[in-house]
Amino acid sequence: MTEGNFSAQSYRKHQEKLFDLVRMPDVNEETVHEAIGYMCEVVADMLDVDTVSIWHFDDTYASISCQVAYSKEAGISHPELTVYRADAPVYFDALRTDRVLPFEDVRTHPWVKELYTQHFVEGQRIYSMLDAPIYANTLAKGVICCETFTPRVWTYMEELIVSTLSDFIAILYLRLERQSIEAHVTRLAYTDALTGLMNENAFVEQIDRLREEASHHLGSLIYVKVDKFRAVEDALGLEKADALVKEVAARLSLVVEPSRLARISQSGFMIWTPYGDRIKAYGIADMLCETVTKEPYAVGALDVVLTMSAFIAIEDKTRSTLDLIHATRIAESGNVQRSVVTFYEAEMGEQATAQLTLEMSLRKGIALNEFTLYYQPKIDALTGQLNGFEGLMRWVHPKKGVIPPLDFIPLAESTGVIIALEEQMLVLACRQLKAWHASGRPYRLALNLSARHFLSEGVVEKLARIVKDIGVCPTYLTFEITESVGMENQQHVIERFVAFRTEGFSISIDDFGTGFSAFVYLKHYPIHEIKIDRQFIQATENDPTGNVIVQSIIELARGLGLKTVCEGIETDSQRRTLKKLGCDEMQGYHFSRPLPIEELEQWIVEYETT
Repeated sequence: MTEGNFSAQSYRKHQEKLFDLVRMPDVNEETVHEAIGYMCEVVADMLDVDTVSIWHFDDTYASISCQVAYSKEAGISHPELTVYRADAPVYFDALRTDRVLPFEDVRTHPWVKELYTQHFVEGQRIYSMLDAPIYANTLAKGVICCETFTPRVWTYMEELIVSTLSDFIAILYLRLERQSIEAHVTRLAYTDALTGLMNENAFVEQIDRLREEASHHLGSLIYVKVDKFRAVEDALGLEKADALVKEVAARLSLVVEPSRLARISQSGFMIWTPYGDRIKAYGIADMLCETVTKEPYAVGALDVVLTMSAFIAIEDKTRSTLDLIHATRIAESGNVQRSVVTFYEAEMGEQATAQLTLEMSLRKGIALNEFTLYYQPKIDALTGQLNGFEGLMRWVHPKKGVIPPLDFIPLAESTGVIIALEEQMLVLACRQLKAWHASGRPYRLALNLSARHFLSEGVVEKLARIVKDIGVCPTYLTFEITESVGMENQQHVIERFVAFRTEGFSISIDDFGTGFSAFVYLKHYPIHEIKIDRQFIQATENDPTGNVIVQSIIELARGLGLKTVCEGIETDSQRRTLKKLGCDEMQGYHFSRPLPIEELEQWIVEYETT
């Protein structure tokens, strides 16, 4: 079969080779470039044209540039030719919409007549041209351009062939683009974007292979991490902190093979060593920290001095690489020191498990209302009258019974659930206050407020809303905060004190006297009372110096118009001494331990009738 200049025999000769090119297993920039060069030669032979070239659009479709060209006279070449849309706007638009563009005479056709003298591969020798845009993912990527030196009337079969060949080229481009995307996704999945090191995914796979190859002896994982990096980040800003991390990575790369090094956290890096001996592993960890930190880091005009700690897990063949990484992180968790080298120990994992179990139970306990208040009486020091109580949290666990606050309060604070817990306790306290007041007993109630809750956004409004909704007068409520909270961010704390006072609440400084700055700042605080720390109370019984300290605090408070509360009263001797020193209010085991409400009501009856 022959139509015009097209030969079926010529097509069959090249057909299998074309399909092989499209199916070639190794698709990359180089092989695709070679393939399209060969395709240009095939098209020239099949259509009996003088030149064939392939052109690519730029990203904005503002220009199109020649990638490869073939001519029967000169063979394959790579001419530096670019056509701009401004020179032939109609032609450019047609390339993005039409399947083929046949031109019998480029010298007279209005779309291209201004181009052929300087932009065609063979310049003024070109007479006829057949173009087929290359579409990939519905977008025009470029064009295959067939040119003759003699006049040519293009047949339907020729147009069909060149458009089919453009589809072959498009398939190659699509495969190349897909491979590029897959390579990019792989890089994202296995490479740390900031440092170029392996990330945790790649590291785990790599170390799995290394461990399998060295199954006859043990190795170790070392997790090195810049100490207190969050403070550095806050001081320098994110951009400079990132630059610092890159430099840390560069220094580590000088002494650690890239195949054994990964970045797995903001300032943390994981290193695999082939040494399962603790002494050797310790020496390597110490060397790594020294290498990274011995010279300061130049950050702008600053010389930043860092310290680094290392956390080591000796290989256990029964544990996965991921488990070993987790072990180093357990060894690191809770570390507050600088420049330490710590080995993971089995009991650390047990403690972490117990901590997690406790946290889950804590959250569940809040949801199931397992927490309640125990009440410790507060007694007027002068008259002995019962003024009110301090509400103290207790966890009534369904299996473990009553859990003391020291066993769960630190965890509640560190996880943030303390906020919900203290709000829940305020609801209980308000309901109890309302019941007392309804029965004609105008007791006051004090509750502890954690630092995290006190400094949280909107705390005053939330607590005031709870009190209002239950229908209790806020003047009967006192919130106790620790002295250490009051010493931080003084202006912000004062503003928060003022907000509480405006709502009608009283504020008490708890554990007063344990902070060195207490006396300096006290006069600035719009508070109502101070609660003298129990260590001074216990000293009054057998240490005259203790009396002097307590008396000084009481006199200072009186001069500032503040009430003083002494906690931890355990003996009648302490009670008498503190009464003599002028204390306003007392609480402690001498009067009563903290009691659940049922026992408290019985205690109240007995106390007020004796």
